[in-house]
Amino acid sequence: MTERPMTVYVAPVGVSLFDDLLSDSRARLKDAVGKDGPWRNIFQERDDIHNEKAELKDPRAEADRVSERLIKETSDQGTARESLESLIEKIKPEEWPASLSAELSSLASDRHGKHRLGIGTGNDEMVLLIASDTGKGLRAALFNALAMTEGDLDRVDYLPDADTPLQIAPGRVAIIRLSGLDAEDSDRFLDAMRELSGFGPHFEKLMENPGSTCRFHLTGGFRVAMPFLMAFAEALRSLYGGRVSAHARYEFSSSDRSIELPLSSPPKNRLKGMLSGFDENGYRNKVPPKGGAWEGYAYEHIPETNRWRLNPFGMALRELLPETQQEP
Repeated sequence: MTERPMTVYVAPVGVSLFDDLLSDSRARLKDAVGKDGPWRNIFQERDDIHNEKAELKDPRAEADRVSERLIKETSDQGTARESLESLIEKIKPEEWPASLSAELSSLASDRHGKHRLGIGTGNDEMVLLIASDTGKGLRAALFNALAMTEGDLDRVDYLPDADTPLQIAPGRVAIIRLSGLDAEDSDRFLDAMRELSGFGPHFEKLMENPGSTCRFHLTGGFRVAMPFLMAFAEALRSLYGGRVSAHARYEFSSSDRSIELPLSSPPKNRLKGMLSGFDENGYRNKVPPKGGAWEGYAYEHIPETNRWRLNPFGMALRELLPETQQEP
């Protein structure tokens, strides 16, 4: 357990950072970063930040390639890390404004306009970035993380899977890769939700202190993933109550502050057996417990096959709370 309560921000990451950062227009980049910012060096080093022309044609192969690179860049040593450290010195992410990406502005909206996580400031905060499963998405997550840590690579962690240990400490940012978060079909998205639920033990450690809170920020990231992350937040709320919340900042709002989104979750003591009988992939042939009382809530009926299928909330709830799978 951490000695003091932690505030954990969870945010999906898209590629909005690269709209300006990789622009072919010097004027646009200068306007986005600021005339006194490192826009000249950023423009010169664009290919080292992310070279779209060098992307592999197979999206999964490209995601794997960038993932392997991230593992090396966030390790303690090696040429990949040294190259990234050299790049950081030139492009100075510690000087980037929050307006440069939806993820940075979203974090700032909940921290009095500040998107940088300092250390030794008395604020025990860390960030988990849920990256889309694409090479460009993973790369964007890295540079968002560096902007949040003031360019401090030592405070950036990469978790390619749920088995990778999570370092819990103030001022750290962890990038989480979810396989399938680039998908457009329900089954792969459910696989991604199941994989996200596999990070449950990490959240258990993060929330171990009774004063710790978890705040989901859903302004940025892969738009189609928003309801899935909302479902995961609701499942966590069943475990930790009001210590889990969700927030968003509307793009055209006149306010710089985020608003809290409603989360509904059933009490933990009413969950036993409610999702029993569903197979590993989230399907069930017979009517679910209590006459399908949670249809439309945790699962859906598929008329074509006369089967029931867990929705993202049901999948997350089942993975996080094993008692839901017990026979009533």
